[in-house]
Amino acid sequence: MKLSTNVDVRKEPFHLNHHKASPKPIWEIHHAHSCMEFLYVYEGSGQVEVNKQLLDIQPGTLLVFQPFQMHRIVIQGPFVRSVLMFDPYLLDAGLTPFNGLRKWLHILWKQPLRSQVVQQMLGIVGPLERLHQKLTQLPVSRHQEAFILCLLAILQLLEPYENELYNRTLSKPSPRYSHTAMQMIDWIELHYKEKFDLTQMSEDLHLSTFYLSHAFRESTGSTITEFINSRRLKEACLLLETTTKTAGFIAQEVGFLNASYFCRVFKSIVGMTPKAYRLQV
Repeated sequence: MKLSTNVDVRKEPFHLNHHKASPKPIWEIHHAHSCMEFLYVYEGSGQVEVNKQLLDIQPGTLLVFQPFQMHRIVIQGPFVRSVLMFDPYLLDAGLTPFNGLRKWLHILWKQPLRSQVVQQMLGIVGPLERLHQKLTQLPVSRHQEAFILCLLAILQLLEPYENELYNRTLSKPSPRYSHTAMQMIDWIELHYKEKFDLTQMSEDLHLSTFYLSHAFRESTGSTITEFINSRRLKEACLLLETTTKTAGFIAQEVGFLNASYFCRVFKSIVGMTPKAYRLQV
């Protein structure tokens, strides 16, 4: 079980992993990330668990994941897919001239979705293939432009599936998290590597500590500490996967007070020690 992705949207706001193949007979992942994700399946069948729903996956399926949304995917392989990850804030800025598509992005990004799977989304193959080709041909300075144009095309392709993905007939659409919780999540993203100080958060957001604690739990279902630990562990998993840094060094780098506490929290949530995790990735 993984709780991370090796894409850091602060350093790489747009990322394409094109036509990636995993030959294992059973492929499984359980994670969340701070970006949005479009995952298109070329080969492989299985299921995804997201928002307490269990949805089928087959060739031609497109999966849509929102930021910080835990999802578990189990596929009978071989599993061939393309994964497009992006920072929704940057895409939002790029869609300023396209008011209708910008509103549609906000729904996919922030609203509770009826479903996050679109079957037989064959039309997305062309835009993904063109983006892959452009990224190999264009200078790096033009990559963001290519990503935004591709995502604009994908949003247009998804518009006919609005009723399948989102129910506008609900009395009043509400975001997945409250405005206060979103403010807190943004604050945590900036400060999770530091020693957590609820008083400092309270001062920065101009809200009482009591209100912050209760508002966050009511909106997200978890405590602030649980959320921060989850965010720190995602970063720790990334470092375990991509570096040779020691567990003690990683513990300090992601904001844990000491290595022993880090290892204890890691094992309780991930189900194995940091050393065992590094050996199995």
